[in-house]
Amino acid sequence: MRSIATRGSTRGGWPAWAKALLASLALAIVAGCQTGQLPDPNDPVSMGGVVSIAVLRRNLDYANRMLEHRAEVGEISSEERMLLLQRYAEDLVQKIDVDKIAASQAWEYGDVFKTAGRWDLAKKAYEIAVQSPRNEDRRVNDTLRLALCEAQLGNVERAIELARSVFDTDDRGTAPILPAVLLEIVPAAEGKGFDGELADLLVDAIAQHERTIVDPQSEGGKAFFRAKPIHYRDAYRKAIALYTLADMPEKAEETRRAAQEALGKFGRA
Repeated sequence: MRSIATRGSTRGGWPAWAKALLASLALAIVAGCQTGQLPDPNDPVSMGGVVSIAVLRRNLDYANRMLEHRAEVGEISSEERMLLLQRYAEDLVQKIDVDKIAASQAWEYGDVFKTAGRWDLAKKAYEIAVQSPRNEDRRVNDTLRLALCEAQLGNVERAIELARSVFDTDDRGTAPILPAVLLEIVPAAEGKGFDGELADLLVDAIAQHERTIVDPQSEGGKAFFRAKPIHYRDAYRKAIALYTLADMPEKAEETRRAAQEALGKFGRA
């Protein structure tokens, strides 16, 4: 069992309050389930070794909402909320056989494994998903998630290769690329000997973001344009830092100039 350093914790195990909270989550979720001859949908073996993805997502969503409330009222910190959610997700996926999940639902199981921090299982699920994606959006998103898994598992070159493989999508499919590279893949991969290549990936992901077409009147489009200068600023800063760490001063300076020009369009240098 993984230990965490939280308020009231003891070395080598979960604190009593955390154990009690996890127990209350389980009890609250299963409360009201019928007994008798009807199978309990929360029991993995009752589903032929694979819990229904609808059950998994429902339970995880319930746990997340409960933990969010506890964090909002100050009972736990945001860090503790994420760690407890991960621990709860780990408990949910313990008996899932990846080889038995349906290909059409593989990405959903991958997301649950991702929440649990089970990068080995998430990788397997996303590999299944990208073999026959339902549409282009799923191909792009699931490939980026697979790249994250590879980065988390230390396979940085493969992660970069996978991230770049979705650069061939059309202008309406590029929106997820920069956020995934900046917020997930690079943080998981940096410091493992490929910082210069990661900086290149960030700079090229910015170019993908630049060509993205979204509906400016939709809620998603409005959110995209609100976040765009922030993503550019943070991506350029991270790329410059990575080039510096990789002892590539000329690339760092070149990127700094590009950042000034790009951010100047948003009224911020």
